[in-house]
Amino acid sequence: MRLTPPSTAGPTFWAALFGIALDGSPWQYMLRLRRQGFDSVARVPLGPAGDFYFLQSPVTVKQVCVDEADAFPRRFSVPLFETLALDRGIVYEQGQRHKQQKRLCIPSFENSRSMASFLEAVQDDSAALAASWRRDCRLAAGARRAESASLPLDLYAEMRRLTLSVVLRVTFGLGAEGAQSYANAAELSSIIGRYLEAIVATANEIPPLWQLSPRLSRNYVAVTEELLPRLRELVAELIAERRRLDGGQGEGSSSDLLSVLIQQPGLKDDDILYILFDLVIAGSDTTASTLTAALFLLHQPEHAEALAAVRAEVDAADLDALTLEQLRGTLPWTTAVARETLRLYPPVPFVGRTSVEDAVVGDCEVPQGGTLCWSPFFLGREPSSWGDDADAFRPQRWVADPITGGAPSTFCWLPFGAGPRGCLGTRLGLTEVVIGCATLLKAFDFKFEREQLRYKYDLTLNLEGSALCEVTPRDTDE
Repeated sequence: MRLTPPSTAGPTFWAALFGIALDGSPWQYMLRLRRQGFDSVARVPLGPAGDFYFLQSPVTVKQVCVDEADAFPRRFSVPLFETLALDRGIVYEQGQRHKQQKRLCIPSFENSRSMASFLEAVQDDSAALAASWRRDCRLAAGARRAESASLPLDLYAEMRRLTLSVVLRVTFGLGAEGAQSYANAAELSSIIGRYLEAIVATANEIPPLWQLSPRLSRNYVAVTEELLPRLRELVAELIAERRRLDGGQGEGSSSDLLSVLIQQPGLKDDDILYILFDLVIAGSDTTASTLTAALFLLHQPEHAEALAAVRAEVDAADLDALTLEQLRGTLPWTTAVARETLRLYPPVPFVGRTSVEDAVVGDCEVPQGGTLCWSPFFLGREPSSWGDDADAFRPQRWVADPITGGAPSTFCWLPFGAGPRGCLGTRLGLTEVVIGCATLLKAFDFKFEREQLRYKYDLTLNLEGSALCEVTPRDTDE
């Protein structure tokens, strides 16, 4: 198909530059463009960076992500990921390799046995966290010679600890038994946590020292010379150990992702390593931020009705006995809270796709190599889809309409993406948020220091320092 030069529908360079600066982010700027009448695609010229095509409607997002996904198979990456070879994993890998990797991972995310083991991991680890909080509360009470005591904690840090524990279990098989059989399990968990923090710190450097002079960036040096090499050693060691233990047992002997991958003929250890890296990054911090935000939002005074509704259903439920099929029916309000939190605070606010051919998207002509951008943040807050209260936290939307939350299309809610590059862990992520919230709300009262949620986006949603709180056991029973 031969196209005339691309359409000029969109803001000028200066309007885009000042608009993004004024709004603070490109995803907030998309809301401004929508108010200005751009309801299909807006070509946004950004000078030396080139032209970007902002997808301004669920229809154009569906076209790029699903209907014509083969024309837009490349996910836009950042230089840091390429430097650290993180673009070799399933999230940022391109073309045929991405399709192969995703095909290999699907059995560990979608078959009934794996999903049942995922649910068990979330239930066990959430209960273990609640038990540790109860123990610490008793210790605090004993130190004060009081009948009960509250426990001060950083909820975001605690949720990161919880979600990392779950993701290590479902990807590496390091639950209680697995951790006991692998001598370096504690070190692996510690290194992964430090590695994630250092990558975010590196990406946030202003100016980007790692690009200007890498030796000046302590974070970059820590990642490249200490954390990443040791992490690769530990994962390679774990892969070798799992091959030794599982190699003769046949396919399907275990349901964790590593056990599934080592059974695939021709898949090299390096390929397995990068797939696991991606999923650890994608499956820990992102879920931790959602859990934290959900619990925080429920405890704002104006959301007392929603908190009471959630409490009523979790108090009546046997959380340890729930199956995946029972989850939404037994915990409709908790599920609604998870979906509403993801609508307002998606883990990733902005996504790019690169066109591999000339194309027409909506009413705009996009040349080969053009970068198309869409935003889960924009889609979740766009008033024409969600109404005048689009910015309000209202779980009631999803209780009344569990499928779309009252929006005109399922493509108005895309925290996990869609199509061939959609997130494999959608069901797992939602399950972890619902069970985690339910378990903690059943056991504890929360009192937060802040009245409003403070957040920023790094590589993903970051709630550092925003969720300091006190937790108090709701009863004395174990």
